[in-house]
Amino acid sequence: MPRHATIIKLDGTPEAFNPDKLRASLSRSGAALEDVNRIVAQIEGSIRDGMTTSEIYKHAFSLLKKHERPIAARYSMKRAIRELGPSGFPFEDFIGEMFRAQGYKTATGTMVRGRCVEHELDLRAEKDGTVIGAELKFHNNLGIKSDLKIALYVHARFEDLKAAQSENHITEGWLITNTSFTQNAIDYAECVGLTMLSWSYPKGRTLQDLIERSGVQPITALTSLTAREKRLLLEKEIVLCKTLPDQAEMMETLGIPARRIDEVLRESRAVCGA
Repeated sequence: MPRHATIIKLDGTPEAFNPDKLRASLSRSGAALEDVNRIVAQIEGSIRDGMTTSEIYKHAFSLLKKHERPIAARYSMKRAIRELGPSGFPFEDFIGEMFRAQGYKTATGTMVRGRCVEHELDLRAEKDGTVIGAELKFHNNLGIKSDLKIALYVHARFEDLKAAQSENHITEGWLITNTSFTQNAIDYAECVGLTMLSWSYPKGRTLQDLIERSGVQPITALTSLTAREKRLLLEKEIVLCKTLPDQAEMMETLGIPARRIDEVLRESRAVCGA
C-alpha cells in the first residue's frame, strides 16, 4: 500500500491520502486513542489509488460503529446533516435550533421589508442588539460548492435589508451552507463583510464547530434508525435528537418495534443527552 496513494475528494479533485486527517476526524468525534490507532491502521492497509473519500469514510464509520455507536454518530455528523434533505426545511429548523441554543431568539421563513423590496428570510436570529439575517443553502450532494454568484446575490439582498430603518432592521447578513464555498466566494465575502459559514469555514468557527458547541444533534445522526425511519420522522417535523424521548408513541405508530424504540432512546441519550 503506498502511503501517499491518490484519493478522490467529494468535488472530484485528487489529493494524496493523509492519515493524519483521518486521525484528527476520529479523535474529534471522541474516539479513544486505541480505537483511533486501530481504525487508521486498518484503513491505511486498504487504501488504493482512486479510492474516494466517501469510501474511506464508510469504511471508518463501519469499524467505529461496531464498538462505539455514540462516537460513530458524532463522526458521521456531516452525512447526518446531508440526510436532513432532500428539502432544505429540516436544515432550516436545525440551524434555527442551533442558534437558539446559543441564546438567540429565532424565526424561520419570515418576510422582511428591505429599503426597496420585501425579502423572505430563511433565518432571523436576534441577541443583544444584533439581528442576523441568514440565507441557508442546503445541498444533498456534499461535493457542491456555493460560488461567487451566490455570494453576490446574498450580499445584495442583505444590503437592501440593512438599509431599511424599521423594527426588523438587519445588522448582519450571513450565508450558511452544509457543504463548502469556492475560493472566489470566500475572497468576495471577506472583502465586503459578508459572514459565511460552511462545514469547514471559517477556521475555528465552522458549522461543525458551532454544532459541537451548541450540543444540538439531528435525529439523522443516530445509527439505530434506518434511513426510512429517519425520513418518516422528518416528515412528521421531528428533527432534533433531544425530542425523541417524547416521541416514543409516535415512533410506535410509524411501525418501529418496541425493542428497537428502546435501542433508539438509549442511543439518543448517549449521543445528545436526551
